[in-house]
Amino acid sequence: MPIVTLLLAGVFSSALIPLIIRFAHKHKLYDRINERKIHNGNIPRLGGVGITLAFMGGLLIIVLMDIGQANDFYGRFRVWPIFVTGSVIFLTGLVDDFIDLRASFKLIIQTFAALVLIVYGLRFEVIMVPWGDGKVDLGLFSFPLTLAWIIGVTNAINLIDGLDGLAAGTSIIASITFGIFYWTQGMVLQAEICFTIAGAAIGFLIFNWHPAKIFMGDSGSLFLGFSLAMLPLLGQRHDRAEIGLISAATTLAIPIFDTLIAVYRRKKAHLSFFMSDKSHFHHILLAKYNSTTKAVGTIYFLNLFLSIVALSTIYLGKAWSFLLKLVVIITVGTLIFVLNMKRERSEKT
Repeated sequence: MPIVTLLLAGVFSSALIPLIIRFAHKHKLYDRINERKIHNGNIPRLGGVGITLAFMGGLLIIVLMDIGQANDFYGRFRVWPIFVTGSVIFLTGLVDDFIDLRASFKLIIQTFAALVLIVYGLRFEVIMVPWGDGKVDLGLFSFPLTLAWIIGVTNAINLIDGLDGLAAGTSIIASITFGIFYWTQGMVLQAEICFTIAGAAIGFLIFNWHPAKIFMGDSGSLFLGFSLAMLPLLGQRHDRAEIGLISAATTLAIPIFDTLIAVYRRKKAHLSFFMSDKSHFHHILLAKYNSTTKAVGTIYFLNLFLSIVALSTIYLGKAWSFLLKLVVIITVGTLIFVLNMKRERSEKT
């Protein structure tokens, strides 16, 4: 049962994180403080270790316990690509937490991991639409689109990891949303993978809620981002998609648009995309509320709303659901863009 896997991963994670905190304090493995950081004090940044180990442990138990559905799991959805690519992304982030890797090198690693999933067959093959035969075949465009999706979402979650609890909470809401999609379609194993991600992040969030006792670091944010990008791909088929691209994009609209606008903002300023700044959506809300809890809570609320809209495929007709998701996506993108432009103008005056 998916709920059992969520609880199991949550217990693993919440048991591991205190051990990691003590280890980090003992060896003084703290987050680096610079002009871009909001926090003060010595705070460990190895939370990604607990998240990843809890997920991998939970996933291994799923493989061992789901004997009755082994044919499906070991058919198209064999677990090894998830283990291998997830481990590669996690280890890259972990090294980056101690040694600042070149952004280009991290991008190469992400591309490699994404290509492994694509070659394995995890890619967007169709876009579900409410006209004609109900789908648009992506053809060869499927490959670059999926590659852009995986790399984009991986880095989007990494970029929003700027406030206590933000990246973890966003990942929990999104992974549960994807899990509900699969669960309602009877795809239990895929749902269990989604809920295992959610459980691992919940166990971490207990200690990452403001004021945080630990940060997830790049090992955690890159791993969660890569996992969220991968989850919708588990339900893709040549003739349909259990989680369509539009639904997946709706669920993750805030980090996606925040990243796209960051690219535009930095290109406009003739800066490298990989250069950090403090003009993200969560920074704008933090300046408005002067409260981490209120800023994060606002984004949680928006993410929950987006998830309900994404899930409208289940409870609305295809045409109304498709229209609703498009309207909401455009609205969210416009809102984040307008707020960003207002902040930019205020900084110039």
